[in-house]
Amino acid sequence: MKRVGLVAHPTRLAAKVAAERLERWFEERRIDVRRTDGTNTEDEAAAVAFAQDLDLVVAVGGDGTLLRAAHLASRCDVPILGVKVGRMGFLTEVEPEDAGELLQRIVEGRARIEERLAMLAELREDVSLAQWALNEVIVEKTARHRLIRLAVYVDETYVTTFSADGVITATPTGSTAYSFSAGGPIVTPSVPCIVVTPIAPHMVFDRSFVLDADERVTIEVLGDEAAVVSADGRASLEVPVGSRVRIGRAPRPARFVRLDDAPTFHELVRRKFDLPGSHTHDPRS
Repeated sequence: MKRVGLVAHPTRLAAKVAAERLERWFEERRIDVRRTDGTNTEDEAAAVAFAQDLDLVVAVGGDGTLLRAAHLASRCDVPILGVKVGRMGFLTEVEPEDAGELLQRIVEGRARIEERLAMLAELREDVSLAQWALNEVIVEKTARHRLIRLAVYVDETYVTTFSADGVITATPTGSTAYSFSAGGPIVTPSVPCIVVTPIAPHMVFDRSFVLDADERVTIEVLGDEAAVVSADGRASLEVPVGSRVRIGRAPRPARFVRLDDAPTFHELVRRKFDLPGSHTHDPRS
């Protein structure tokens, strides 16, 4: 390993302290560090420049920081390690004080890598504006007190038109984020699928669609109201009336460094959402 990209939360003091400690860890092993808070890499050229020749991206913060780091890592197809600072999330992996041991495993090529499905969203009029997403792509209204009409196609087959605040297209990883808040299902990350969930639909049908990961979703803006599209909360792009956004699996998955004894996804769900009940017996007995 020769060069690491370090993405730290821009304002959290604990993240700054942890990032400085990690930076020293790498420098002591003569590994170059390229550091950012991720906010200056919304621009595609800046993201590509930062990611050039990296061997690993380390995010120091919460899930939001990790999403920014994942976007950068997608530019160079390298693994991501999330160092947790703050509240428990679904994506960050290790506490700052425990990061050294896992980093050593990475350096020695012994770390466990887990792949997660990612998506690309393209404005059909300009494929150069493709947006990469680990969690979700959202096509939504711009006017607060108005609805938009969004026609949904799956592999060019028309399915329905939502009159709603917007439509979320989520990965399994993103199923616990905005899609969940909008009423979508929680999906185990290893299940290869795409979830389409309307946001506050003003119609009888308000359910999500769970699609095969290789199916493509096309969302067309109808009516009189333009929309905007955003990926993982990054800057939005305007989608004029009559335009289409095409969303599908990205060519390469995101790759996360994992602890061998990390909590399972379902353990995280139970803790994160404080699910009722208690563990009283072994289901295998």
